[in-house]
Amino acid sequence: MSVYHNPAEMLEGDRVIIEDLRIPACIGVYPHEKLRQQVVVMTIEMGLPSQACFRSDRVDDTIDYAAVADAVRRLAVSRHFNLIERLAEQVSNVIFDGFGATWVKVRIGKIGVIPDAKCAAVAITRLNARVFAGMPSSGSVAEVRDGHRDDALCVSEDAGNT
Repeated sequence: MSVYHNPAEMLEGDRVIIEDLRIPACIGVYPHEKLRQQVVVMTIEMGLPSQACFRSDRVDDTIDYAAVADAVRRLAVSRHFNLIERLAEQVSNVIFDGFGATWVKVRIGKIGVIPDAKCAAVAITRLNARVFAGMPSSGSVAEVRDGHRDDALCVSEDAGNT
């Protein structure tokens, strides 16, 4: 019998969080969504690459949340995305490539697209393959494959932080 181990469960450490960032995006599969931008709401959690910032008090030693927000804004309007899932994946890539996060959780919601619902949303968790490459994974429902873990969720009005 093997011991269950899922590296994504270790994501309780030091992090930088951008909560409920509202940005315009070129997103959607329906013809009317391809004609105009719509506002999406994003929450992004990023695992710090080191603890140097706690000693140095320098922004260069952490993940600069203002720079992340700017990069995500540029990405969201850079081209049309059919799916918020694809946008979330691209956000995680930008954060790994540009900011060195050890892991990232991205939650994106499209507001007002379903009657009587606050939003339609997706949430993903990604592990930086350079950091977690040698860690074993299990056959769980949200299995870690190729440094990625997929989770989906609809955000409710009373949803807490993840």
